[in-house]
Amino acid sequence: MNYKNNKNKKDIKFSSKIINIFAKNLFLIFLLLLLVDSILIGYLFFKYSIQEKDIFLQNYSIGLNQEILNKVLEKWTERENLFQLVDFNQYLDLFRF
Repeated sequence: MNYKNNKNKKDIKFSSKIINIFAKNLFLIFLLLLLVDSILIGYLFFKYSIQEKDIFLQNYSIGLNQEILNKVLEKWTERENLFQLVDFNQYLDLFRF
């Protein structure tokens, strides 16, 4: 029984020492982690970045397909005409009677 109690005290002392070391060297640990992170990001950027030999530019000509444009304009005019017809219709006023 005494052995378990003594072991728990040692564990608590050890963990408090580790926390103390982290607290005293927090800035240095932060700088170390920042350095490791920047090295890792630099490696990944170099590995997956676009290199000049992989660049392949295609010449795309931007143009409009006249058939599709005409269909869209027809639909647009049909909808515009339907929208304009609503203004000319006379509806009964239900609250007048």
